[in-house]
Amino acid sequence: MLKGVQWCKYHLYDLFYIYSGNKFDKSKMTTFDPAVDFVGRSSKNNGVTAYVDYVEGVKPYPAGCMTIALGGEYIGSCFIQQHSFYTSQNVFVLSEKEPMDDRVKLFIAHLIRFESKHNYMAFARELNSHIRTDFTIKLPSVKEGVLDIDFIKQYVDGFKIDINSIPDSFLNEGYNRACWYIDNIDKDLFDNVYSKCKEKKPVSLQGKKWACFSLEKDLGMKIYNGKSYNASDLVEAVDENYVLYITRKDEQNGISMYVQPLEYDGLEKANAITIGDTTATIFYQDRKFITGPHMIVLRADWLNVFTAEFIITLLNKEKYRYPVFGRAFTKDLIKQTKLYLPMDHNGNPDYQFMEDYIRSLPFSAKI
Repeated sequence: MLKGVQWCKYHLYDLFYIYSGNKFDKSKMTTFDPAVDFVGRSSKNNGVTAYVDYVEGVKPYPAGCMTIALGGEYIGSCFIQQHSFYTSQNVFVLSEKEPMDDRVKLFIAHLIRFESKHNYMAFARELNSHIRTDFTIKLPSVKEGVLDIDFIKQYVDGFKIDINSIPDSFLNEGYNRACWYIDNIDKDLFDNVYSKCKEKKPVSLQGKKWACFSLEKDLGMKIYNGKSYNASDLVEAVDENYVLYITRKDEQNGISMYVQPLEYDGLEKANAITIGDTTATIFYQDRKFITGPHMIVLRADWLNVFTAEFIITLLNKEKYRYPVFGRAFTKDLIKQTKLYLPMDHNGNPDYQFMEDYIRSLPFSAKI
């Protein structure tokens, strides 16, 4: 559909007034009566990271303006703002020179993201050094300097994507994740297979009594250091008969390798939680495994994949206390960690409730 279209190069300053934003510090904003969006460098939630009070004497930017993140992990994140807003540092504001349809803005925002991702980098080729000067994008045009507005509108309308049809679990991951969902997911298959609940009966956290329990003393968890293996000493598996090699990585459930199923001294059975002590990376392991350096293993009689997911969610809330390669989440600290958990009628942790709650959540059917 894009073939045969005439494309012309435009500087951003050809189309927009470019402002430096407010450069406010979010930590210094007040929220007594929040009425203004606060836009930061996030790639999620339209860039909005907080809702803040009006600042006396500072008029917010109006809805309809676009914002561009000049730094951060997702440099060039560009959004149309739906409400009046202030900005943090390193967020520029675009205000169209001529009235512009939102579909045209969306088209331009995508190209800004693409251009930024592939041609600019923080601490190298800085976007803020180019955004007002030589930053360019190519757009469909009737002739040089005249946008083909009708084509852009028809092209955007052709997607026929209702943003409300994208699950929150993807929207919360940011623009790229939402686009991946649109491009790759069969909605009927997603709704009827992957995102289904294990149990249809909803389970509410409201009205449940909660209390504080320590992991070792109150929950009876066995907490110990896994035997340390170095990756260089291991041999990768050649077929589906393998043992997991779990390390401190923060993705793929901590799995670094699939290794040959040998007679390891430190072979761990399935049904355990693993924690990387210097990274506070926490996962449930459903297969037999061995561990790399600095790995802690947690076990309990009541543990299963559902109760583990409940506990891991709460443990992840503790991660701010243990910054990566800062204060380690050691075995002794894990033993002392206390979590607020639902209680049964006898004042004990209600493991059945925890399991039922996880079973009632979307995606639990595939756990």
